[in-house]
Amino acid sequence: MVNLLLKKYLNNNLKTLAKIHKLSKEKGYAYYSEIEDYLNRGRNQVSTILSKLETDDLIRREKENRPQRIFITSRGRNLIQAIANELTF
Repeated sequence: MVNLLLKKYLNNNLKTLAKIHKLSKEKGYAYYSEIEDYLNRGRNQVSTILSKLETDDLIRREKENRPQRIFITSRGRNLIQAIANELTF
């Protein structure tokens, strides 16, 4: 139930960053297709979200290889940690 509420109230940018963070902790990166599947959104919508995150230096995309890998930056990790700290009571 909590997961459903989080998905409802968190915007796609933050959900995407959190998913990339989780996958990065597991294997060091996320694949573009994993983000598409997680958000249940099309390639264009996911590209728009990733572009915003990249512009803010929260992620880095490896564009020369396929499948495309996405890495969270230290700034992105710091943002996730700050949000987690704010939500901790």
